[in-house]
Amino acid sequence: MFPVLLAALLLLAGGGVARAENALEQVRERGELVIGTDATYPPFESKVGGRLEGFDIDLGNQIGKELGVKVRWVNSAWDGIFPALRTGKFDLVMSGVTITDERKQNLLFSRPYFLSGQTLARRRGDRRIGSADDLPGKIVCVQQETTGQTAAEKRGLPPESIRKFETLPEALLAVRNRQGDVAVGDLPALRDLIRKGYPELEVIGGVFVQENVGIVADPRSGDLIRGVDAALQRILDDGRYGRMYALWLGEPLPAADVARLNGLAAVGGGGVDSGSAFTIRWDLLQNALPLLLRGAVTTLYITGLTLLIGTPLGLLVALARLSGFRPLSTAAAFYVEVIRGTPLLLQIFVIYFVLPAVGISLPAFVAAVLALTLNAAAYIGEIFRAGIQSIDTGQMEAARALGMDYGAAMRWVILPQTVRRVLPPLTNEAVALLKDSSLVSVIALTELTRVGRELSTNSGSPITIYLAVAVLYLAMTLPLTYLVRRLEDRWQPISRPRAKAVAAKP
Repeated sequence: MFPVLLAALLLLAGGGVARAENALEQVRERGELVIGTDATYPPFESKVGGRLEGFDIDLGNQIGKELGVKVRWVNSAWDGIFPALRTGKFDLVMSGVTITDERKQNLLFSRPYFLSGQTLARRRGDRRIGSADDLPGKIVCVQQETTGQTAAEKRGLPPESIRKFETLPEALLAVRNRQGDVAVGDLPALRDLIRKGYPELEVIGGVFVQENVGIVADPRSGDLIRGVDAALQRILDDGRYGRMYALWLGEPLPAADVARLNGLAAVGGGGVDSGSAFTIRWDLLQNALPLLLRGAVTTLYITGLTLLIGTPLGLLVALARLSGFRPLSTAAAFYVEVIRGTPLLLQIFVIYFVLPAVGISLPAFVAAVLALTLNAAAYIGEIFRAGIQSIDTGQMEAARALGMDYGAAMRWVILPQTVRRVLPPLTNEAVALLKDSSLVSVIALTELTRVGRELSTNSGSPITIYLAVAVLYLAMTLPLTYLVRRLEDRWQPISRPRAKAVAAKP
């Protein structure tokens, strides 16, 4: 079944429309340059109030001015920024993107416009870490799908020692909460974030990986990148670049950096002729599938453990809500309303990042299962409560008349009928839980969606990866719905014989 589903869905993506080669002309015709950015990376880009500001923002606006068009910025999550570029949502991406050989295979880069590098941040006074040579044996926190993650991986660290977060501030927060030992990130970004909100941390050592930052375009936008390169050179020559650098970096532009920037030629990229953004890369899929399957196993493990704990806990919540003991029913109702009234993502964030502030620090896996269990128990409790209340009251009265106490009547009469009735909504909850487990990636757990986003961002071929992820989720949910359907048929003692009788009629 799985290979058939995979082939069917992937073939749907085979006939996309390629972007036109005259991208710069199209930009000028509509009078607007659309630039995507992840505004969580000061001093390059951040959101203050309702506006975006930072070095990249000012530089991008000046590039638009040189091209004779207005600039419209789109704030996008980092893990989706390159897929959005490839599917035509943006003309360019400016988000402190480091130029790497891997990215150049599927993306087109401008000439470098900023010289950067990876460095370390630790808790103040933590003498265990003095340089990158001290990383082995430590828990290293990074922003996912960045060159900070790549730099940590290239030090030979095992995967379990690298914790990947959605944003760099979350990585720093984990270090501050002692859920990690050190953070790896771009030197300007680490300095700015620590200065603004993490006084407990400090940057140590110098840059241990030199990097160049560039502007990204779709591989079919060569004329647009050539226009951007020319605009960058004019901005650098007339002093505007130096003024923006001093404003956002807090120091004058070093003369050596000016010389290096002037000496760096256009980078290019887009080595793989991927044609349409919807082209499927079967070679990439072959290499990615083992990693995706491991992520799927993690997803199933988390979901199964959550259901194993959350289902009986939900039943207890339902019984508590139906209890005649007012304090217990009130407490259960309060718990349900709090859980249902707040987003699951916020609950995960509070359990993992906020509880350490009061002395409760949980491992990422434990925090994920706890958050999902508490959330699922509230919804499962309401399912059970509705199922119990749907049973005719005469059932309980008859059981009591036969001499059963309340507990025995509930156990032997009410609950068996309830389970049959609530099986379909419980199945829906299980399927929803399996998909909601993707949210635990915010606390550095590598489940299926996280693996897919990493592969998508690093490969530059989002359609291939995301369709494979979708097929894997489908392959995990279909057996569950099939099993429940069989159980429903098996547990219908009245309708089953009737259906057989109807089928047997000539």
